[in-house]
Amino acid sequence: MARHWTKKESMALLQGAGVYGFRWFETHTGDSYDWPNAPEGRSREAIKAKAQRLYQGGLTRGSYTLRQVCAMSGYDASQIRRAMKALAQKWKRTSANGSYLIYEEQVDDILQWLRTDYWAKKHRLYNCVWCGSNVRPHRSVGLCARCYPKYAQRLIRAGLPVSASKLLGVIRSWKMKSLEKAELELSRGRAVPMSILERVLCKSS
Repeated sequence: MARHWTKKESMALLQGAGVYGFRWFETHTGDSYDWPNAPEGRSREAIKAKAQRLYQGGLTRGSYTLRQVCAMSGYDASQIRRAMKALAQKWKRTSANGSYLIYEEQVDDILQWLRTDYWAKKHRLYNCVWCGSNVRPHRSVGLCARCYPKYAQRLIRAGLPVSASKLLGVIRSWKMKSLEKAELELSRGRAVPMSILERVLCKSS
């Protein structure tokens, strides 16, 4: 015979929503059935279904998944995770491989941190514009310590200035529409994007 949910079990679902994962709920609820040799505990499907009946939002009430935080903030997952590590936050999960549960207070702290902290503060960048790394230190023009020497060497070999402002002047003198993106990035003090650097080098040869 199936067992009805007790008031104590329902309270556990209310108290743990958005805070704990399935394992906690499984240990704080009883069995689904009374007959001999019946499976112990309540299934995850039963726990989720009961939570949905009790309140809007179910077990993740008051929290957000990583995907939801990315969608509503405009930041990507790597930026959110970087903030999480910097703030020493601990995110719960619904299960070992389930979605993260990020509390509202944690989301607020993450967004505040991301508004003010940059990998390259001068250029308001969260990572290297070439390789995307934020682990290596920023060297110059939005490039990390590994990418900048490669960038500078290629420009020097082509007889072009490394300085963003001087290189911008050269490229503008060419009046090439295909290099408008390079002009835009250089005007911001950033390196020529890797995707169009070859066009710049070919033009100078």
